[in-house]
Amino acid sequence: MESSQFSDINGGASLMADKDEEGKERPLILRNKAPRWHEQLQCWCLNFRGRVTVDSVKNFQLIAASQPAAGAPTPSQQVPPEHDKIILQFGKVAKDMFTMDYRYPLSAFQAFAICLSSFDTKLACQ
Repeated sequence: MESSQFSDINGGASLMADKDEEGKERPLILRNKAPRWHEQLQCWCLNFRGRVTVDSVKNFQLIAASQPAAGAPTPSQQVPPEHDKIILQFGKVAKDMFTMDYRYPLSAFQAFAICLSSFDTKLACQ
């Protein structure tokens, strides 16, 4: 059985390029991006940059969770939330229609599987 490795176009450092002490690649851990309070709307909001147009409990954005490493910033020095690189975003655009945007290091299959899993746990929430 053959395996393939995804890499970024420039061949430079990527999110998965972090190595542990033994030289092994660390797994990529994704987490939900925390919404920000919108003072005028009086609700929690995520910025989908126009890609998601309908409010839904199924809408989400995933970012890489910060992994402690030598020389890594402490929690008080973390990157501001607006600068988080979104790895996967999924959201509703019409009745029974959704959009999915993903980037490396996720494959289309992985991104689609993650998005499908959001339907299983939120059936009774809408």
